[in-house]
Amino acid sequence: MKLTFYPSTKTGIYAITFMIMAVILMVVVAYLGQDMEVEPEGRFFDHMNLAVMTLLAFLFSIISLVTGLLALLRDKERSILCIGAVLVSFVAVYFGTMEIIGEMNLFNLQTK
Repeated sequence: MKLTFYPSTKTGIYAITFMIMAVILMVVVAYLGQDMEVEPEGRFFDHMNLAVMTLLAFLFSIISLVTGLLALLRDKERSILCIGAVLVSFVAVYFGTMEIIGEMNLFNLQTK
């Protein structure tokens, strides 16, 4: 299959759609969070609306990564947008996972 710009399979379209939704949610979180006062000892769930939107964006990135990999490997999708969605969602899932692991290590250090 030759390299195209737009995907021809449904899973490729789903990967792009979920990545766009994740990016839109992160832009909204960044816009809404710029005027909020953050306490140094604050927790993640202090601002519940931002926390829920951030977790939804992380979930959308995971779904985009899975559907994008399915499109690339199972359906042999070769489109620039699908490959880009997989790369962006992989980076988002990687950094999100590292952030969660960092918070877990921080909690373990505080209890000793």
